Amino acid sequence: MEYLVAFSLLVAVGAWVVSSYLRLIHLYEQVQGSWRQWTHATQRRNECLRDFLSEYAAYVPPGDELTADMRRWELDSGRSLKAFPLAPLAGNFNSITTAERHLRRAVSYSVHTLETTSHLSENERLVSLCSAMSVSLYQQDEQMLLYKRSAAAYNTALDSPGARIIAGVFGFAPVAVGG
Repeated sequence: MEYLVAFSLLVAVGAWVVSSYLRLIHLYEQVQGSWRQWTHATQRRNECLRDFLSEYAAYVPPGDELTADMRRWELDSGRSLKAFPLAPLAGNFNSITTAERHLRRAVSYSVHTLETTSHLSENERLVSLCSAMSVSLYQQDEQMLLYKRSAAAYNTALDSPGARIIAGVFGFAPVAVGG
């Protein structure tokens, strides 16, 4: 009888470990999938930005700092994407958020300039490229929301007492939730 109780207890603990492990694997895969979707949306945004900048540069004075800055921040964004093919661990999100923040400000300014300057707003190609870039920014924002939700769910699951033990044994670590 004692062996039966010990065996039952061992099976229950084993089932708990396996189910906790599988839950963490599932949540981690969701995080990585949403990160890949955000990376894809960001690459698409960068493509739209390059197209927009090529056209926009023809209408601003040569050597315009905004255009040069936007190109540099777009390159920084691309480098950040290459540096983090997987979701970054907690605390390693600064380079991405800094590049994105600068880029967003510059894009907002250039869109405002386009909307308020008659010779720019009359250019159908430029307006079309600006619209494509705006759509890609929206898609990027949507993907970041999905990433943040999945990262928060994963990190919360890691905080449970049982998951802490499993995370230590199997090497699960919190991921960055974003800025």
